[in-house]
Parts: sequence; structure tokens; C-alpha cells
Amino acid sequence: MKNDTEVLKSAAREAKNLLELCGGDLYKSVGVLERQLNVLQTRAQVLMSLAGVVLTITGFSGRRIADTSLFAQICVITGLAVVLTSAVWVWKNVLGISWTTSRLDESPEDVLTGIIIKRQKKTRSYIIGGYILCAGFVIYSLAFAKMLLFNA
Repeated sequence: MKNDTEVLKSAAREAKNLLELCGGDLYKSVGVLERQLNVLQTRAQVLMSLAGVVLTITGFSGRRIADTSLFAQICVITGLAVVLTSAVWVWKNVLGISWTTSRLDESPEDVLTGIIIKRQKKTRSYIIGGYILCAGFVIYSLAFAKMLLFNA
């Protein structure tokens, strides 16, 4: 994992390269980064939708699954808690809103560096949220497997 100094240097280098790539046009450079942030936003919404599916399944079948055994009850409750943890994590760390234009009073490279650092943090948070969600799915799926394999 990179320390803060390495992250800043990497972001500053990327900002400089992006500005050069866009011919020194800050507006075009910010547009590139905004599109990348939009990708993260969209993917984070997909994770939230998947978490919603777990809630829906629990509403319709949770009781039936949990009635199969204590193991299934523990898996449903734990899986649901982990999935909800993922949803809260993604909502707090990826879906939060901060406007890219709020820093335009700084130098172009500083503006881009700040946006790049924000993008990197959101990307890391998205990946962590995805792992948490997958862990919740696995735990939740164990309850389904118990019901389907041993209570048929």
C-alpha cells in the first residue's frame, strides 16, 4: 500500500500527464476525470442494487430458509448484516457527493491532483465494498445451500 507521499506524487504525475494530454485545457481534463467518477458512481449503484436483492429475498424467503436449522438462521442473519455493511460502506465512501468545481480557484495541476486523489479513494472504497458484499453473498448462500441440500 502506498503512503500519503507516494499517493500525492503519483496523483500529481497523473495530473500533469492528463493536462498535457488535453493540451493544457483544464475543462477537458476535468471532464475526463468526471467521466471516471461517473463510472465509479454507476458501479457503486450496482452494488447497492445487489444488496437490495438480498433484502428482497430475505423478505420473501428469509423465514422459510431460517426455519431449516440454527446454522441457516445464523447464516441468514450474518449474511444480511455483512451485505448491509457493504451497502453502508459504499454509500458513505463512494456515493458521497463532492463537486469537482469546488476547487477551481487553485492551479490546474492542483485541481486535477485533488480530483485524482478523490477518485483513487473512491476506487479503493468501491473495491473494499465489493469484497464485503461478496463475503455477505457467500455467507447468505450457505443458508440457501443448507435448505436446498438437506431439507428437500
